[in-house]
Amino acid sequence: MKIDKYIGLGVFFIILAIIIFFTDVLTPFIRPLTHLILMGSSKGKDILFFAILGIVLIISQLFEYDNCFKENKLFKKLYSLKISSIFKLNNNTYLKISLIIFVATAIFGIILELILRYQLGLSAFTIFVAMDNGASTTSILHSHVYKAVIGNIINNSLNSLSLSVPSGINTADALLKYVPSLANIIIIILPILFLTQLAALKNRLAPVRLFFTFTIACGLIGIFDGGLFTTACIGGIYGILFLYFDEVGFNYYFGKLFFQKAIVEKCKKKRIQMKEDPMFSYGTFKRFIPHLFLILIIILRISVSLLGSTPDYYEVNILNPEATLEQINNSLNDYSVISIQENNNVNNNNENNNANNNVNNNNNNNNNKNNSRVTVHISPDYNEMNLLNSLINSLEGKTQSFSLSWNFYSYLNSPQNERNSYD
Repeated sequence: MKIDKYIGLGVFFIILAIIIFFTDVLTPFIRPLTHLILMGSSKGKDILFFAILGIVLIISQLFEYDNCFKENKLFKKLYSLKISSIFKLNNNTYLKISLIIFVATAIFGIILELILRYQLGLSAFTIFVAMDNGASTTSILHSHVYKAVIGNIINNSLNSLSLSVPSGINTADALLKYVPSLANIIIIILPILFLTQLAALKNRLAPVRLFFTFTIACGLIGIFDGGLFTTACIGGIYGILFLYFDEVGFNYYFGKLFFQKAIVEKCKKKRIQMKEDPMFSYGTFKRFIPHLFLILIIILRISVSLLGSTPDYYEVNILNPEATLEQINNSLNDYSVISIQENNNVNNNNENNNANNNVNNNNNNNNNKNNSRVTVHISPDYNEMNLLNSLINSLEGKTQSFSLSWNFYSYLNSPQNERNSYD
């Protein structure tokens, strides 16, 4: 595959992204695919997915050791700069750097989720919903703390161009005021991660190059829209591990499957050496590392879901309600409510430390724990996602935020509706 073909394919994907941005004509054909690979999809994710695919395919050519390409005057000038030395490392070194940044950022996203809940006096095992500018949800299983930061940048950028975010795209604006300021680190992390993964593509054969480009697009979206436990983020990490530990095997079997003799020949020698590794050697074991990671992360996700579930009832905490208890009770008439209780002056953050807490309250009221809330217990006989979507409609205008406890078992007993765009 020649460089001009990569660029041509990249331009094609960018054109697709532009078409999706301005119209919905491709949505019926594209959405089933992106919904599957991005763990729920929306117009925004569709646009980003194809735009990132195109940009990676085009810009990755800057990292190629191609003699003709290097004769370009602009490239020569860039290549002569001292800073360009960071792009001359071994491509597997970039994979290691990418993996460390990727995993650390994803784990830090979960820590930010825990900080957010600690500040609001909520359990870690809840879905938090912000509602004062369109509904936006977040949880440690499907995190949007980074999305709120990126969404704010996208909104401001489009406004500066006299454009606006297309309808049907949720940028998590409502969450922004609740998200810890440390989440702004994603503004620095994403470009670094993007560049290290681009550099890791240099001098790769076509099969693994295209595969890794796909996982880069998934991973970059997943890291800020979903977090560690989502399909897209897991796919991004899996792609790095697979490329690092089994690149030769992937290229070889791709060549065999699609009758690419040139690719098979390039991999044949290393493939023979790999076959000579003893069954219980590190050389054999390392090729299973990506698959072991996949199995372990799925087990971990299910374990966290089960650990955090409250199967006896759903607990809904309506924070700083803007309606009376009677009005809230009336809005919940259609639900099987077990109990409803109003709690005033709720603060589990040691109010005795008045001096420190007062300073913090004055600086950022929205990031501290609520002074009042209504706690509602609802029958567990609902699908979790259906109940969440319904509560968002029922509580609109009655509060700026609320939380809902998990019930993993509800997905086993009742059908799940498609996620809405705010997820």
